[in-house]
Amino acid sequence: MNPVRALALLAVTVASAGCAPDRASGVLETIAGEARAAIGAYVEAINAMDLDSAGTFYSDAPGFQWVEDGAVRYGSAREARESLAALGAMASSTRLTLSDLSITALGPGSAVASCHFEQEIGVEGAGGFAYSGAMTIVLRNEDGRWLFASGHTSTASSASGRAEEASATGPGERP
Repeated sequence: MNPVRALALLAVTVASAGCAPDRASGVLETIAGEARAAIGAYVEAINAMDLDSAGTFYSDAPGFQWVEDGAVRYGSAREARESLAALGAMASSTRLTLSDLSITALGPGSAVASCHFEQEIGVEGAGGFAYSGAMTIVLRNEDGRWLFASGHTSTASSASGRAEEASATGPGERP
């Protein structure tokens, strides 16, 4: 190779290497922003009691699971959607609030989010119940849409509501 051409290629490589982290950082910020928007839309659907719409955020890809308090609660998106349908049949209102939401882009098509959540569920004539804790969601971009590939919640003890929750759902069940 011509020494001048080799030097020119080296100069272009060095110059573009200096730009690559900025570009990569911008891409990762875009991914995190898109994942954040998907989570926000999910929360809006839950709070509007549009549970059919909320259910569309669960990925039908193999391997979906949702873990609650250390045990696999839903082994498929279908099971998670069925739970939302049961919630809709039982609840008169629901309020999901997320705080301290942190999203990390893992690559071009995946991200992980973690936050604190508070869930309040109103039950007509029964007052309802509330619980809160930590939540983690793994998101995957599927056909241009950010979906929940898996998730996890760990609940903190809730002095108000655990008794009502147990009596409203039965032993070992959560809406």
